[in-house]
Amino acid sequence: MKKYLIIFSAFCASTFSSFAVIPLGYYNSINGKKDATLKTELHNIICQDTTHYLGYGSGAGKTWEGFYSTDRDLITNAVIDMYSPNVRYFPNPNFASFGTTVEIEHSVPKSWWKCDITHPDCPAKDLNHLYPADGPTNASKNDNPLGVVTGIPTKDNGVSKIGPGSYDGYLGTVFEPADQYKGDFARSYFYVATAYEHYVNKWDLTKPENMMANTTYPELKPWAIQLLLQWHRQDPVSEKERTRNEVVFGIQRNRNPFIDFPELVEYIWGSYVGIPYSPSTGTSSQIIEASISPNPAKNTLNITCDQSELSCTIYNTNGILLAQYKLNNPTSISTAELKNGLYFLQINSGSHTSIQKFTILK
Repeated sequence: MKKYLIIFSAFCASTFSSFAVIPLGYYNSINGKKDATLKTELHNIICQDTTHYLGYGSGAGKTWEGFYSTDRDLITNAVIDMYSPNVRYFPNPNFASFGTTVEIEHSVPKSWWKCDITHPDCPAKDLNHLYPADGPTNASKNDNPLGVVTGIPTKDNGVSKIGPGSYDGYLGTVFEPADQYKGDFARSYFYVATAYEHYVNKWDLTKPENMMANTTYPELKPWAIQLLLQWHRQDPVSEKERTRNEVVFGIQRNRNPFIDFPELVEYIWGSYVGIPYSPSTGTSSQIIEASISPNPAKNTLNITCDQSELSCTIYNTNGILLAQYKLNNPTSISTAELKNGLYFLQINSGSHTSIQKFTILK
């Protein structure tokens, strides 16, 4: 997974300084909620104040000035582009946009919903799902859905693939980001499905490529849920995402809860549906300090972490759940039934979580 240092410009420094962590009590109202009610409560939290969105485009107080804070590498001053290997550099915080070279990309295509861009909570202006993107790649991506390219790609620049994909519910062209960004995109989609669940009647369902459904819950089509869950599990939250989430919050006054608490995805769409969520209050640092050994493993995997009463889940690289355990710490689990290959171990204790990659080699 790539690592970046992101610098905060003067544009948001004073605002951000007060919000370096999740404000105390910010998520208190989700305690005890589950499924649709949990999703709606997160929606209420996200949308409690949408008056701070930047204007769309380039110039002071607009999207590109936001990108200077959210998507700039501190060391090189380069644009962090999740769409291509091409490197471009920011000249200053108030510059005109790159034009067709680097564009403002809606990770959830704006053609999927009908919204006046001047509407105060229009997702067209929400930095939580807007990213700078290589212009030619963005044009090739068009409004095609996320997916895994299974045929010959029509475009492959080493970071993005565009080509044919097939799902039970969609057959056509898909956009496949690099593995290190798949979780980023999945959590952006979960965010939009939650933040804009009140757009239930605005999704353009004449477009088969639209991954959204005309229901407040679960809001996403079944095939889309399975794909996004798989990517969310395979590519855990990175420091890049956490840092960006804080900076966006400093600008917009809202944040992506699925970056703060990745396990929320499981409670709304995944393995923990039907179970009330019980968060612990505190900062955004709800990550278990965990280690596993040996790695590669054969028949046993040892787990050590700073929490007790653990819930552990093993997934394969397709995101399929293989085993679940309720354990004490320190402990070990049997891997005797697993074949050679790469797996993911998700460790949960309350609202704390960790995802570890491990290999079986016998």
